Amino acid sequence: MDEQTQNNEHEEEADFLTLPDGSVISVRTIEPDDVPALHRFHSRLSGETVYLRFFGPLDELSEEKAQYFAHTDDVNHVGLVALDPDDPDEIVAIVRYDREPDSDYAEYAAIVEDRWQEHSLGECLTKELIGEALDNGVNYFYGLAMARNRRMLNLLRGLSLPENEQQEEEATFFEVELQPVES
Repeated sequence: MDEQTQNNEHEEEADFLTLPDGSVISVRTIEPDDVPALHRFHSRLSGETVYLRFFGPLDELSEEKAQYFAHTDDVNHVGLVALDPDDPDEIVAIVRYDREPDSDYAEYAAIVEDRWQEHSLGECLTKELIGEALDNGVNYFYGLAMARNRRMLNLLRGLSLPENEQQEEEATFFEVELQPVES
């Protein structure tokens, strides 16, 4: 399959989000051939963004992690990517969930490229992921965020979903009950 055919297939599968500032962003399910784009995405993240997401420095995304993130089953492991409107081959945000076996609970994670963090992209993309989760029988997201990761904690609080938070040393454990939210 040539690159043009591959790009056209991605475009056909993509949905579009309009952010509060009017930006229109293409969103689609992450795919195995996104591994190189994941490496480029990670290389554009600030040290602070990486630290807050991975709880420490991570100079480069290992091939093993990139492969893991890019391979999903669209039911128990779902990942959505937002694409740069100026370069649709570049990922600017990722949200994902990984369901606990035989459960309606899933671990939630998100990361947004620094230049897009003030555009509500993480919140809009998370709303899309919630829709996917509910369709797949996932009713709760949980996770761990660094206590100083105010953006992540505010993103979840801003969804106005029933939530539970517990402070653990330098991290906050969160759990939210999913309900349909307007995209």
